[in-house]
Amino acid sequence: MRTSKLLFTVLFTFVVTMAFCQSSIYEMKDFAVYQKMHKKVAIIPVEITVDIKSTPRDISVDDIDKLHKDESLFLQEFFYAVNLNENADKRMSAEIQDVRKTNALLEKNNVNFFNISKISKEDLAKFCEVDGIICVFFYKSNQIVNEKPRNTIDSKVAIFDKNGKLLWEYYDTIFASGDKNMLYLEKIVLEKAAKKNPYRNEIKEIKN
Repeated sequence: MRTSKLLFTVLFTFVVTMAFCQSSIYEMKDFAVYQKMHKKVAIIPVEITVDIKSTPRDISVDDIDKLHKDESLFLQEFFYAVNLNENADKRMSAEIQDVRKTNALLEKNNVNFFNISKISKEDLAKFCEVDGIICVFFYKSNQIVNEKPRNTIDSKVAIFDKNGKLLWEYYDTIFASGDKNMLYLEKIVLEKAAKKNPYRNEIKEIKN
């Protein structure tokens, strides 16, 4: 019994040290109506914002922008791959467009990491030639809690119809000790979000 308690304490401490998450889901009551119409959706490049107080002073704005652009595209491709992997054992109700095609279509319409937040969801879906779009937002910060550094990532994964209507949102906040890499935490969030992807659910009967 003593050994079991010790093992539990060690495991609990390990989990708390690694990360702590809070998540919630919001879904429009008529999501099933749109799910039935959606044949193809696109994952848009990830939008990343960092708390200005958490930004190292010895890094220029241009360098930060470049890092975030590379990170955005990496996470977009990672989320695409994770979605395919998580849902490999069952047919999703909508096909997820290859992110390389998505980015090529966006580039063709002069949309990039630096201006994508200013483009309407309706236009993004139109440019990508899809029925809906999946958007990911990350807000990263680093605070001192109880005299120890703590990394925090607030995230949102949202699905919009091609007419710009918000259909579904997944919120997640993850905390971890300051020595945990932010990219590692972002990947955890995306892996969780892929498992919650509503297109993997059976289409509900639409009630009149």
